[in-house]
Amino acid sequence: MDAATGASDEVELAEVVAAIDELLALVERGREVIDFEGLTRKTGIPGHRVVELLDGIRPTASPDPSVDEHQVFVERLKFLRETRLSPAKKMFTQDEIATGAQISHGQVGYLLKGQRTPRFDVAAKLERFFDVSPGFFTASEHRLLREALIPILDDLKALALLKGLGVTQIAMRSSAAGGGSSTIASELQTALAVALTQEPARDKSEDAEVQELTDRLSSLPKRSRSHVMGVIRGVLGLVPVVEDDNKGPDGHASTTR
Repeated sequence: MDAATGASDEVELAEVVAAIDELLALVERGREVIDFEGLTRKTGIPGHRVVELLDGIRPTASPDPSVDEHQVFVERLKFLRETRLSPAKKMFTQDEIATGAQISHGQVGYLLKGQRTPRFDVAAKLERFFDVSPGFFTASEHRLLREALIPILDDLKALALLKGLGVTQIAMRSSAAGGGSSTIASELQTALAVALTQEPARDKSEDAEVQELTDRLSSLPKRSRSHVMGVIRGVLGLVPVVEDDNKGPDGHASTTR
């Protein structure tokens, strides 16, 4: 990873952390509601290091970047083996990893011992086997943590909007679909349930409240809006709408003869 990419990753993480801190203040919560264990599981970054990254503390630079990158790969591979258990709830054997990733048994052993540097295609196969995002083995800590924080940021934005709190451009800057902190998600669902199950008298104020909720949902980025609508459907017990890819230009399902 070059210096420019690393610097960009660091800036982007700082922007997301700033937005999360702003939203936490708006909803009168602190970082304690963030699932730090979940962040470690997603990223492979130790808990204490996650805290340091959130505070903007840089790691000590290695005198030899190539050696450091190789060590990072070995550590992350061992971490995945220890945390992504087999269906039998046991650590995957080297044979199981080799078969699942379609590489040789010997290669798995060499990689776990740090005796070989993996080719790009081998690393990609291991990422698919352990079901982590592409580039997991080579991404910077800043990038991995930013990706893991995005769902939390989205949940906080939705929660703040539904509570009628102002969300600035800083907080609206980043978005992506996904589930976030369990505590935050629970508050989001509670806020949605209250907003959608209240039955005030049918008058102009009711119409205004419905319109306000509609406007707030419409103001969300597309991916965030889809995420929130999924939660709303879950609260109301609605069946998700499945798009028919076979529809023709007139909106009707096409038929194949």
